[in-house]
Amino acid sequence: MALRSDGDATTKRLRLPVDDEPNQHNAAPAAAAAAPDHLSALPEVLQLRILSFLPLKSAIVTSSLSSSWRHRWKGRWQDDGNPSWLYHHLRPYSSPSSKKLLDSLELRRSQGRGRLDRYTLVVDTPAMTARRFSRYLESAAGCGVEDLRVELRSPPSPATLRFPFSAAPASPALACLTLHGIEVSGLNSRAARPCSALEVVRLHSVRINDGGLARMLALCPRLRVLGLHSCDDLRRITVTAALGMRMNLRSVTIAGCSRVVEVDVAAVSSLQSFRYSGGFLSSFYLPGGACLTDLCIRFGVQRSGNVLICKKVYTMNGHVCSKLTTLTICSNVLFVVSSLPIAILHAESVKMDDFFKNMTELQLLMLEMRAPDLANIYMFLKNSQCCNLERLFVQLPSIPSELLVDPFDYVLVEPTENGLENLKVVKIVNFNWNHIELQLVCFLLRKATSLDKMILVTPTLVPSNAPGIQKADLLFLAEAGANGKVILRESDDAVAQPFHSDVFADF
Repeated sequence: MALRSDGDATTKRLRLPVDDEPNQHNAAPAAAAAAPDHLSALPEVLQLRILSFLPLKSAIVTSSLSSSWRHRWKGRWQDDGNPSWLYHHLRPYSSPSSKKLLDSLELRRSQGRGRLDRYTLVVDTPAMTARRFSRYLESAAGCGVEDLRVELRSPPSPATLRFPFSAAPASPALACLTLHGIEVSGLNSRAARPCSALEVVRLHSVRINDGGLARMLALCPRLRVLGLHSCDDLRRITVTAALGMRMNLRSVTIAGCSRVVEVDVAAVSSLQSFRYSGGFLSSFYLPGGACLTDLCIRFGVQRSGNVLICKKVYTMNGHVCSKLTTLTICSNVLFVVSSLPIAILHAESVKMDDFFKNMTELQLLMLEMRAPDLANIYMFLKNSQCCNLERLFVQLPSIPSELLVDPFDYVLVEPTENGLENLKVVKIVNFNWNHIELQLVCFLLRKATSLDKMILVTPTLVPSNAPGIQKADLLFLAEAGANGKVILRESDDAVAQPFHSDVFADF
């Protein structure tokens, strides 16, 4: 099969047809474009003064108000020459020395000027003492820091550095706290006070147990975002109504916590985003009264014998997923869902088309790609009736599955009805040209009548002579390529990335 290239060494881009008609969706009235910009007409001093009254999150939002305000918020504390973001990486024999950095931070605090939007402290030296470490944190709090990030890379021996959570309220403006590789102290102290402004907590490789996490959450009544990554002392993550945040918590992310066996956020009726990556759970509860907008479930094993736990992902109250716009799941969940008897769904009055009626993006993480896995994809798309689906991402195994079935078997499926008519973008990663993967590609090309482009990321830009490939499929793919719908690439890039591709980037 011959595919034309546009000259890129790593990309064979099938030329898209030129559209000479104006884009009505992107056209903006000329009068709106010429409207006077009163915000930009304000004196710079006045603009910075306005921004100084806003919390960091609101100040960043002002970037969309006007072209001249795009980066204005970064200088709202710079009228005295002090930057609003500080990054201190303390290394042995670093220049400037840790003492000079501390002196400058304490001087800034003593002057009472130059508040901090964000302060990042990375301790990469075993010579750091607990007293000096506390002085850094106290000085940052004295500067009104709103976003504090503390990372411990080279702890002293014995480990004496701990983040004193009981002192967090000392910074009344602290809204975001990220801790990496450091222990937390003071959670059970009688001196601990609620962190009234804290809205975001992210913990990475932090030694904290179930009781400590519950106590931390109880001290954060306004918490909106909780992220837990590689916290291996956690076993049962539970957010109860007694913690006082069921009306505030919006997002929960749990990744790589190897010992976790139970997750219970059923009491969080305000939850809108839930992301989990790890092993299968013995107990898993999502809120029945919430309206999730994005859901990411990544189980890291090939098969699951725990049908009931997987079933909960899909047989939740229809209200839970009625507003779901983005879903990421892996093939072992599809395996369970496709094997559920239809009688169970009817017995529980479950209608899958009610679950995903607002979903616009779906990402499938395929741990294997054999004939049964393809059949599961077909069945899921057929039963879910994703009538508003616009973007589909499929991540195939990086190492092709050994095809144990007859390579000449063809997976049959009944046609979907009104399921993929709005699908515009498809991206398939690790495409290896075997007959099962090719069947999926051709199926989507046939069913997605509104498809704009399909991106195939493949190590081989030329079809291989793998057994079982149907000549008709190759000819159909060649025709789609000639029409400009298919793009072949040897490596993935930032074009058309799934929504959940960077859900752990903040750690």
